[in-house]
Amino acid sequence: MQIFLKDSHAYPGCRADLPGDPPAAGTDVVLSFADGIEAPGRLSPTAEGLRLVIASYRTAAGTPIAPKAWLLRRDDAGWKIAARLPDPA
Repeated sequence: MQIFLKDSHAYPGCRADLPGDPPAAGTDVVLSFADGIEAPGRLSPTAEGLRLVIASYRTAAGTPIAPKAWLLRRDDAGWKIAARLPDPA
């Protein structure tokens, strides 16, 4: 599954495009950022929405981004990052 983020990094409020239905169990994903960079991740359903863990990567400008976990929620306009979660182990 490929997830498209509307910016070069994830943050609360960042919009995301998820094709099809969310997975019923954890699944590996590829994150495609607006600057053309891709990073591996993992998407898992939770009671609050979807937990998205993004592995470390560098933006197209060369900025290193550490691994982070995020909460995705669906609203009237689609999916967006609602909050940062505790760092992945």
